[in-house]
Amino acid sequence: MSVVLARRPKFRQPETLVPRILSIIVLVPLSLWIVYWGPPYSLFWGGVIAIGLAIEWSLLCLKNLLPFWSRLAVTILGTLYLIVASFWLIHLLAQPEGWKFLYWLLFLVWSTDTAAYIGGRLLKGPKLAPSISPHKTWAGFITGMMGGTGVAYITSFWLLPNVFNLGEILFLVCIAQCGDLLESKAKRWSDVKDSSALIPGHGGLLDRLDSLLAIATTIALWQWFV
Repeated sequence: MSVVLARRPKFRQPETLVPRILSIIVLVPLSLWIVYWGPPYSLFWGGVIAIGLAIEWSLLCLKNLLPFWSRLAVTILGTLYLIVASFWLIHLLAQPEGWKFLYWLLFLVWSTDTAAYIGGRLLKGPKLAPSISPHKTWAGFITGMMGGTGVAYITSFWLLPNVFNLGEILFLVCIAQCGDLLESKAKRWSDVKDSSALIPGHGGLLDRLDSLLAIATTIALWQWFV
């Protein structure tokens, strides 16, 4: 195995809760307001965020420590992944009722992340994927599945009636958690803790939108090929 692959990233100590909470207090209502505001304003901010995601991904690719051909494959596949997700989300923002779909996706992602974080902290237990994300546990994964599915199922009656059944919601919640792990793996390949320091206590846009990007890519491919 390459010496590069044997390296282990040097992680910082966990951030305090204060900047995380302050960022959430600001970003959650701001995000909901921008999405509800609709085009052209939501499209402008969607474009700005897409550019920010592209910049962060480019920096991760430049720092990637994999061998050349592996690095090239990761760069190409990751770029296609980001393009599909970004275009699908921007297209959604352009729809008159697109805010309902995006609200539902945000509620699914936020509830999954929150339930997984709380469950993992309180219950601890066996690690989910220690070589990828050392702090994630099976308890957190299960509570994330429960919390995300519950919130998404209940809010679907208000926002997206008769669009997704319970099995499909469970699948999307699982994809959300896989998206988190996928981004963690990409950061390990680049030997960094966060994709950037843009959001205090949270990291960068990729760190905050990893689950949403995974779901967006999945639904886009689902709609195009199924």
